[in-house]
Amino acid sequence: MKAMIFLLAWVFTPLLSAEETGLKTASFMPLWSPQAQFAGYYVALDKRIYARHGIDLKILRAGPGCAPADALTKGTADFAILWLTTALQHRSMGAELVNLAQIIQQSSLMLIAKKTTGIKTIADMDGKKVGLWEGDVSIPLRTLFTKHHIKIREVRQSQTVNLFLRGGVDVTSAMWYNEYHTLFNSGSMPRN
Repeated sequence: MKAMIFLLAWVFTPLLSAEETGLKTASFMPLWSPQAQFAGYYVALDKRIYARHGIDLKILRAGPGCAPADALTKGTADFAILWLTTALQHRSMGAELVNLAQIIQQSSLMLIAKKTTGIKTIADMDGKKVGLWEGDVSIPLRTLFTKHHIKIREVRQSQTVNLFLRGGVDVTSAMWYNEYHTLFNSGSMPRN
């Protein structure tokens, strides 16, 4: 009976606000929509790890139309994941950003061409149709092309590699943990 009363009291007790629990509120925006690379943040939230460390964390929606750098500069996010090139670009324009941690030491961004295109070097991309994503993720690639004096025919790339698979672009942007494996699983590229 005591257990039942305790359970009912627990179920019907209103949720306490961050102020009432002594937690500090904070908001966080990942770099993109929920996907495997951000799973740790969501699992930590679900397991109340942030709360155990005194933080009432809210994970904000990211993805198309929701840029983490903009959220930081507008003050709608306290923390965010940014490409280092994005952070540097925004810092150069006067945004007061602080790099708390560089978790990933090597970029997962890559450019992929089919062997049949004959593209083997950066120079071989000169004049070719290259699929680039919109926004900050394309900063490193545009910098690469500028550095090597490469003029590409830029084609806006969607969130899939379908345009590349259908021959609409000679080179596609990809992340090693996502599109790279999608291309192999499509059967259109041989495994090395």
